[in-house]
Amino acid sequence: MASIFATESSENPVTLIRQTLSVKPDDDGNVVASFTTNRGKGSGAQVLHFTEFREAVAVLVDAVANGIPEHKEDETLPASEVIKRTIAVEDGVVSFRVKNGKGAKPARIPLAQFAEVVALLSSTIDAVEAAGKKLSK
Repeated sequence: MASIFATESSENPVTLIRQTLSVKPDDDGNVVASFTTNRGKGSGAQVLHFTEFREAVAVLVDAVANGIPEHKEDETLPASEVIKRTIAVEDGVVSFRVKNGKGAKPARIPLAQFAEVVALLSSTIDAVEAAGKKLSK
């Protein structure tokens, strides 16, 4: 018997962030923060320079407080600006990217869990920055 929903992930984005949030050097030696909010086809980790993490999370905090704005596509921009321009809600799911370009996959979070996810990310800002500073010495 094959499950109809075998390719869909029902993992909680808060649980996935707790499992995957890390600060590490990337292949080019840049220190990045990385986290996953969903798994499955068309998904991937959100990876951004650790120094952009605080401002990127601030954009998400603003979206929780003030709603998700309309946006346009963009060129090469900091993660916080990419989030501002790509955040959207459709069919009860909030999506955003921290990077543009080939292979950039959106984070997808059920709207009902969005505030909890953003609160979790907000609570990690100091730890991400401290880990990034330590690794980039």
